[in-house]
Amino acid sequence: MVVRKDVKDMASGGLSLFRDRGLLNSFRSLDSRPKPAIDDRLLVDLPKSFYPVVADDVGRALSDLASLAAPGDYSAMTDALIDLLGLLKETFSDQTWRDAVLPAARRHPIANLIHECPFTHHSFTRPRGYPGDAGLIDFVYRHPAARPAQEAATDAGRTVMAFTVNVTACEAVRHRRSILAAKIDEAAERRAKPAILSVASGHLREAELSVALKRGRIGRLLAVDQDSESLAVAGAYQDSVSGVIEARQETVRQILAGKTDLGRFDLVYAAGLYDYLDARVAARLTRVLFEHLNAGGRLLIPNFLWGVREEAYMEVFMDWYLLYRTRSEIETFADEIAPAAIRSQRYTDDAAGTIGYLELERA
Repeated sequence: MVVRKDVKDMASGGLSLFRDRGLLNSFRSLDSRPKPAIDDRLLVDLPKSFYPVVADDVGRALSDLASLAAPGDYSAMTDALIDLLGLLKETFSDQTWRDAVLPAARRHPIANLIHECPFTHHSFTRPRGYPGDAGLIDFVYRHPAARPAQEAATDAGRTVMAFTVNVTACEAVRHRRSILAAKIDEAAERRAKPAILSVASGHLREAELSVALKRGRIGRLLAVDQDSESLAVAGAYQDSVSGVIEARQETVRQILAGKTDLGRFDLVYAAGLYDYLDARVAARLTRVLFEHLNAGGRLLIPNFLWGVREEAYMEVFMDWYLLYRTRSEIETFADEIAPAAIRSQRYTDDAAGTIGYLELERA
C-alpha cells in the first residue's frame, strides 16, 4: 500500500532532491512500489508481514555504510548514514518507519560505532531523564563544560561528534543563543533596568554573551526550569556574570495553572521549549506568558522548521524527537491572545531557514 506524503512534510523544501535514491534500488521491500515524480512523492506503507523484509533491507544497507568506517575516523560513514536514514524516513510511512525501519537500525552493529560519539550517546541515554537536556545543548554550543566527555571518547567517536555538531541544525542552535543574548541587550536599550524571564532556561548560556548583563544594565533576569541541575548552573552566573540573575524551579504545568508568582517582565523568551509542546499547549502557554509582560514588553518564541536534514538520525541514534512546524503553525501560537492586546507581531527565520521566531509586543 502506498499513501500520498502529508502536506506538512512537503514543507521540508524537497530534501529528497539532494539524496541519492539509488541507495534503495536493492530494497526488496520496495520492489513493487510506484515510481512517483519528484513533485508527487509517495510514502510506502507496508503490512506488518513485510517488516522482516524491511529489516533485512535496512541491515544490508547499514552494513554497506559501516564499510566506510576508517580506523579512528567515522566521518564519511556518519555523513552517508544521515543521508540514508533521511531517505528511508522520506520513503516509508510513519508507521513503517517507526515499527520496522527505526528498530532495525538501532539493532544494527553500526549503532555501537555511532554511540562512541559522546554527543549522540548523551542524547540517547538521557542522563537527566528527558530529551534535549542542557548538558546536550552544551555539546552543541561547544561549551567547555562538555569538554571532559569529549576528551574521554574514542578518536573515532570524536570524529562523529565533530561532524554532527557542525550540521546546519546545530549551527542554528548556536545562532539562537546569540539571538537571545542580543534580545537581552536590546531590552536594555528600550528601557532602563528591564526585567527578563527565561522559560525552560537550561544552563542559561546566553548570559555569557550578553553585554548588558555584564555591564549592570539589566534589573532582573529570572531563569525558570524544571531541572534543578540546570538551575544550579544558571544560578552560578550570579557570581560570574551578574548578581541580578535568579534561578527558580518551576514546571510548565505550574506556569499554565497560574501557580507561580513570577512577576512582570519587559522580555520573556523560551529558547527550545516549544519544540516539544503540542499546538494546544503552545497556544495556552503563549497566552499565559504574554500576560506576564509589561506594556511594551516582548515575547520571543523560537521553533524548529520542517526540513532538518538530520531529523531521522536524531530519532534513530539520539532518541531525540522535535515538533517541527511551518511559519503559519508558529504564528498560530498567538491565537488565544486578544488581537487588541498585541501592539505588533513579527515573524522571522534564520538565514538557513532552520528555526522560525515569533515575536509579540504587548500594547
